[in-house]
Amino acid sequence: MSGGAFDYQQRYIEEIADDIEQEIIEAGQKIPQEVWEKNHWYGGSYDDSDRTYPTYERKTIDIMKRAVYVLRMAYIYAKRVDWMLSGDDNEESLVKRLDKELKALKAKYPSGKFTFKEKDIYYDKECERYMLNEDK
Repeated sequence: MSGGAFDYQQRYIEEIADDIEQEIIEAGQKIPQEVWEKNHWYGGSYDDSDRTYPTYERKTIDIMKRAVYVLRMAYIYAKRVDWMLSGDDNEESLVKRLDKELKALKAKYPSGKFTFKEKDIYYDKECERYMLNEDK
């Protein structure tokens, strides 16, 4: 593992982005029985009528999607600078790697936020969470 100038804390930025993205993916989806039973967070009684993850207004989802994009960009910047400050990269490689990773981010999120259609979501029983088909 390289880096360390920031005690690897940039990973928390990425984890926040992952958590927000997961909230968006699960929004309005049915909570699977096994998750419902296992996780006290969803309540103690089984009521099929409100056995769904929270839903959000379109504007809120758009804000959350933008947050994911900005956080992923912040993570890339923090990681690249960390590697340079730690002596793993020089200034030239900082620029090259940063450019490469930002281009990959832009390719994944061309509008500055991610989009998906309902059919792109599937439930992975092994992970016990909803995922995008691109994550397979």
